[in-house]
Amino acid sequence: MVTHLNDIPDGNRFEGAGPTIFARRPWAPESDALVLRDQAVDCMASTAPDHAYLLEVDIAHEVVEVWSAWRDGATPTPEEATLAIIYYAKHDAYQPVV
Repeated sequence: MVTHLNDIPDGNRFEGAGPTIFARRPWAPESDALVLRDQAVDCMASTAPDHAYLLEVDIAHEVVEVWSAWRDGATPTPEEATLAIIYYAKHDAYQPVV
């Protein structure tokens, strides 16, 4: 997952239904992930039914921006960004600073 999330362009905002991140469970930095303009059917990608809905790309960017802001502007590593996105997807909340 880290590789795919790192390849998503920064600041790319979409009108309407934009791309969505789908990943194989259990979600972890090493999980296989896809970025698709696909509809979720029962929380799964319709074109890749072994990949579950994780998060919309624009929300994933917001999650990383908040992670950085809450850490005095630090730039997350790809793994830190991925873990923050997974945390948000599981908890519907930003990853707290510990």
